[in-house]
Amino acid sequence: MESESIAFDQDFHRLFYRWSGHFSAVLIRTRARFDGDLDQYVLYLTFLLSELADRLNSEGAAPRPQRGLNALSLSEITGIPRESARRKLLLLAANGYLNRDENGLFTLGERYGLKTFFDELKPLFTDPIDSRS
Repeated sequence: MESESIAFDQDFHRLFYRWSGHFSAVLIRTRARFDGDLDQYVLYLTFLLSELADRLNSEGAAPRPQRGLNALSLSEITGIPRESARRKLLLLAANGYLNRDENGLFTLGERYGLKTFFDELKPLFTDPIDSRS
């Protein structure tokens, strides 16, 4: 029984080691994509998740227009100070990740959408992990 436990622990440690390697690679690519600023990614991720929720909630129905968010709302959602969130949102808009309307509300841009997001995260969830490697 104890040898089964040791084997399980080794298998789990191998799995965790491989997954952590994939996770580190995803974070490194993400950090580079957002100029080394993971707070920008957290802000952008808020828009991606909102888009995903809208798609899931409107399956079979006509897509709803995107709802804009302001810096204060995003600051409250993410815990990033409002002025920092505002500066980072402006950078995201300047780089094409977000759009900004005449009222100062931000919406998801075209540069990095859900497909790319899922493609980059796929190794965390779909890579076959051989416990003997």
